[in-house]
Amino acid sequence: MKKTIAVAGAVAMALALSACGGESEATSTDGGLTGEPVVLGVQSLDTGPVAYPQNTHGAEAAEWYINNKLDGIGGRPVKLDICSGDGTPEAGVKCANDFVANDVSVVFDAYDGTSMGAMTPILKSAGIPIVGTLAGQAVAEGAEYPTAFYFSGPLETSALGMVKILSQLGKKKASLAVTDAPSSHGYVDDLVKPMGQKLGVHVDAVYAKVDNINFQVVAATEMSSKPDVAGVIALPEDGCTGLIRALRQSGYDGTVFAGSCSQFIDELGPDAAGAIVQPRLWVPASRDHAPAEVQKQLDEFAEAMEEVDYKDEQSARSLYSFAGLINLAKVVQGIDGEITNKSVSTAMQQVKDFQTYLGPKVTCDGEQWPGRPGACSHEGIFFEVQEDGSLKPINEGGYTDLEPAAVS
Repeated sequence: MKKTIAVAGAVAMALALSACGGESEATSTDGGLTGEPVVLGVQSLDTGPVAYPQNTHGAEAAEWYINNKLDGIGGRPVKLDICSGDGTPEAGVKCANDFVANDVSVVFDAYDGTSMGAMTPILKSAGIPIVGTLAGQAVAEGAEYPTAFYFSGPLETSALGMVKILSQLGKKKASLAVTDAPSSHGYVDDLVKPMGQKLGVHVDAVYAKVDNINFQVVAATEMSSKPDVAGVIALPEDGCTGLIRALRQSGYDGTVFAGSCSQFIDELGPDAAGAIVQPRLWVPASRDHAPAEVQKQLDEFAEAMEEVDYKDEQSARSLYSFAGLINLAKVVQGIDGEITNKSVSTAMQQVKDFQTYLGPKVTCDGEQWPGRPGACSHEGIFFEVQEDGSLKPINEGGYTDLEPAAVS
């Protein structure tokens, strides 16, 4: 489903509502700016059985923030052209062709790991750059430079980061759940297991159908191998919460790894303490342990999410879209002249030691990760859930160099 978030007056609003089949009126995000909108394409996996609607929620909040706090781009309002992925390559092909037909200057990958692989060849052929906070697949970030640019590093960042932090904590055996999809099997077999082997961490994956998870069965399966670590590689937020609750109810008192999930912390209370999480950015629950500038940015994120009526959806995924689109807008703001696919690509190639929003400094020269020209970073950040529900960085200072060359 193609969705356009209207920002340029009553006519555009009416068109957007019509295109969405009579959805309720959206919060205005144009900030009162006038002029021809700067259209940014956004690809979001927000429908279907493996939907993450938080991806789109964060994008809408970013649109509000860019227009209301950053004065748009060159005084012109930003308008998001959002295409919904549904977990199928066919949807990705349709979205890519629509973006090409609409002549967008850039496509922001709102962490759609199922559609972007099919979209990449089409967008590459059209010369439309792909930009994101992180990728859910290796196709775009592994494509010839300068096809794509990801502000927090490649898919391997999550795999290497997970096994590296478990190794640092002295763990030897992990049993972790992941969505049962072809991309998940490839991720585990090609990245997680070989990287874990090099660092002395054995990882068993438990594959789960996310539309029908029996959490007690998954928990029992993980615990049956008597692992040092149980939990999640990647599941939707409600899946994370259900599984971790089942582990605790089943008597598991060892280390829990929760991937990039965050909503389980509030929902499980004391049972969440001690869990290790691996978002790509500083997240809301880390605010009390974050530097002053990061605290300010997290407050801005909270304000923007409230403005677009998603106050209770401040997850890692909504933050990835929010922060990534702000980074993209700041890069595009520096373009002198017409904003086109070529000028956006050139601007992204010139990004050097750029301090990202809630993230690390990045350089998008195609040389930050071996074999992954789309990666702009080789750092990761890890947190431990505290008794009060806050997240404290495991490594002092937050981000740490993952040293990808050591396991390439």
